[in-house]
Amino acid sequence: MSISRKFPTRHAHTLKTHSGPVNTVIFSSYPGTYVLTGSTDRAIHLSRALPSSDTHSLVETTRPIQKYEAHGYSVLDIAVSSDNARFSSVGGDRQVFLWDVEQGSTVRRWTGHSSRVEAVQFAGEGDSIVVSGSADTTINLWDAKSNAYKPIQTLTEASDTVSSLHVHMPTYSIASGSYDGRVRIYDLRMGRTTVDVIAHPVTSVRCSADGNAVLVSSLDGKIRMLDRTDGKLLKAYGGESQVGKFGEKYMNKSLRIRSVFAKGDAVVLSGSETADMESKENTSQAFVFAWNVLTGDIIATIPAGEGVKVISCVAWNEKGQCWAGACADGTVKIYS
Repeated sequence: MSISRKFPTRHAHTLKTHSGPVNTVIFSSYPGTYVLTGSTDRAIHLSRALPSSDTHSLVETTRPIQKYEAHGYSVLDIAVSSDNARFSSVGGDRQVFLWDVEQGSTVRRWTGHSSRVEAVQFAGEGDSIVVSGSADTTINLWDAKSNAYKPIQTLTEASDTVSSLHVHMPTYSIASGSYDGRVRIYDLRMGRTTVDVIAHPVTSVRCSADGNAVLVSSLDGKIRMLDRTDGKLLKAYGGESQVGKFGEKYMNKSLRIRSVFAKGDAVVLSGSETADMESKENTSQAFVFAWNVLTGDIIATIPAGEGVKVISCVAWNEKGQCWAGACADGTVKIYS
């Protein structure tokens, strides 16, 4: 059966728990039963990813299982530890928060950034390190096991906002994307940094499972897959020439939109924005796009709903073979 036939497009669950645009969504670690969502309403919500009863009709949830409230500004990114006991969150308040999931409270708050923090990831053995990327152009590494309040290392190569991070532990590396149009890969074992020039602000970076490729979204409306060793372009997705079955084109010109690998790295999945972002009309809608990694062909386009002008973040759950999209109308939609 082809990838396109197997790609999940059934809208199974809508989360209507936030009162502002949702900026980030992430599944809990294996098996991915839950999702954590972060919003402009300054709250982080924990909800079941899929309804507990296996119904074939759309289910709506209006109350989360748990709310985490400590941020004073928009929540922009969340990372979950591999044991699901902790998560880290960042946002407009320039701090990096480390949370205890069960207690519902913060166990650390690091304050080393001087501007909003856009990206966060866990790293190290036992998720002992938290990595954060900020609009102050720095990446900070924090010791999550000690009470130290200063970063153990600061990476200062970027010349504009660090918008995205992905830690790839098998190769001991950190991939970062910046609005300076660069993708930087930090090899922590070798102490070496490689730089690929995209020439457009980078909004998302994601390493493949084997670490050989990196997926890069940028504000020229294209997603590129680069060879990690030499920066060679392996494939590009989106662009003016590609049109979906409804006549829609992949758009990303103004906002941070996160893309991911899905289905064992066989699919590229991304949200998008509408062409008339500034318009007050609520007739247009953004789409989630899925491409075949190897051919670059569009295999699915899923409409976000009338008036939803941005799907800023998507997340994929390999175990459950389902995905979630974070929407500007405050909803999160999950497809299985």
